[in-house]
Amino acid sequence: MMKRMFRLLFPLCLIFFIAACAGDGNVASTGEGRGGALTEYYGVADEMPMPKRALQAPVADVKQSGEAINNLDVVDPKIIREGGVTFQTPDLKQTRTFFDSLIQRYKAYVVNDDQYKFDDRIEQRLVIRVPADGFDALVGELERNVERFDSRTISARDVTEEFLDVSLRIQIKKETEKRYRDILTRAKTVKDILEVERYLGRIRTEIESLEGRLKYLENRISFSTLTVTFYELKPEAVGFSSQFSVALKNGWNNFMLFILWGVSLWPFIIAGLVLLLILFVIARRRKRAG
Repeated sequence: MMKRMFRLLFPLCLIFFIAACAGDGNVASTGEGRGGALTEYYGVADEMPMPKRALQAPVADVKQSGEAINNLDVVDPKIIREGGVTFQTPDLKQTRTFFDSLIQRYKAYVVNDDQYKFDDRIEQRLVIRVPADGFDALVGELERNVERFDSRTISARDVTEEFLDVSLRIQIKKETEKRYRDILTRAKTVKDILEVERYLGRIRTEIESLEGRLKYLENRISFSTLTVTFYELKPEAVGFSSQFSVALKNGWNNFMLFILWGVSLWPFIIAGLVLLLILFVIARRRKRAG
């Protein structure tokens, strides 16, 4: 009886065993195939995943982003120079005429031109953009023609690292955009086309933003900025008595501003007085109770 059951069950077990082994082999083979397909169709994985296997890009394209680093030319240091000067002048109009001649001679241009009138003086403020190679010469000529500066500041900021970083990012983004456009020509369904176009729109937005930043840096590097402030004292403000009266008037104005500031805080002042009164009453009652 046992031998007969064994003869019946043994072939069934053997069949199940062979089927199980075949199934494991198919699963392993399928996993390997998927991995290979994903490796191929994530052709631009450095940016974002691709939508379909049918839209696979050449694997060699992935290396182009790394090679872009070696394609950048060695650039000169990128320096942004800025300066500011303040001085007194005996004749405001004559000084402005002098600056107009400087601006024309050094091919500069005026960004801002403001004039302010105070109690004791009239002040002119110019913001000038001058080509970087003429900045030192313009400042030097200004120093030779001004007797004394109230203040003078010159600064230089090295933006070479940022300039190279933005340039490299633009180059990599453009290479990625080129690969996506190549993939778009091989898209077969409307869904694939719309998805790739969505990726292209995102990359194009990033490229335009980076290009805007690069243009800003190039402009600031090519043209240095000089802020010039010069003023002429009013005739009535030159003598001691006039200066004393102006100082007295300014002091009175400042005092009135202080009073107005204090009045604007009246809710807080009243709250503080009420709080002090309450504390005083409590302290007095405790003293009587003690």
